Amino acid sequence: MHNLLRFIKLNQFLLLFILIEGFSISLLLQNNTYQASQTIKFSTQYTSAIYNYANYFSDYIGLKETNDYLTIENAKLYTLLQNNEQSFDSTIFPDKKFNYLAAKVINNSVKKRNNFITLNKGSKNGIKHGMGVITDQGVIGIVHSVSKNFALVISLLHKKSAIGIFLKKDRHTGILTWEGFNYRIATISDLPIHIPINVGDTIITNSYSNIYPEEIHIGTISDFKKNNNDGFYTINVELFEDFNNLRYVYVIHSQQSDEQLLLEKIIATDE
Repeated sequence: MHNLLRFIKLNQFLLLFILIEGFSISLLLQNNTYQASQTIKFSTQYTSAIYNYANYFSDYIGLKETNDYLTIENAKLYTLLQNNEQSFDSTIFPDKKFNYLAAKVINNSVKKRNNFITLNKGSKNGIKHGMGVITDQGVIGIVHSVSKNFALVISLLHKKSAIGIFLKKDRHTGILTWEGFNYRIATISDLPIHIPINVGDTIITNSYSNIYPEEIHIGTISDFKKNNNDGFYTINVELFEDFNNLRYVYVIHSQQSDEQLLLEKIIATDE
């Protein structure tokens, strides 16, 4: 204890400088979106490599579980490849044809207000900014930054996440967001109170998205309340996917989405 106090006394000005410098950088990143984005992009290519090596050890420990999972997933993919696109279930592959790329989660957070997910695939695998990320249980997020070998994903558990949804039973549309706190619960707050809803109703992605296929399951209504002041519900949705147990995901993209966005951009320019 005496040596610690002596060290602090001898280096008090240096320690104070480091503390103030760290606080200044923190304020800069919190209040400047561009600098924060560039910092995240720059750090991804270095920190991701560390996460990848750390996962080698955990892979070895859970080798049997991993092999079982991959066997099941390979069987699913093999089945899909044996069928032509016309025979695919329309509830999984609707209007737009999406390409699916399997990737492994090598870092993930669920306890922060803004959570990110790191994947072990990058630009050399065809992953680009803005691509969607899903599992067989639901929507996971959107690719934020990409290096050669890794990708950083904005999780659904992020204050800027907003996903277009349908009530599966009647196709009423809304926006799903995450209010923080509970990684198993998301919120819908723009459905009018005249729409009949019930606990247990299923929430799916809507057909307006250029990122996700329609009818990707997200979760079920766990509870709701009417806000008579503004005429909308506050709806809590229990997510199908356990974000604290993510292992493998699919990065998805549709060339038809690019075509749609280009056409809509032309129309917006003419207005």
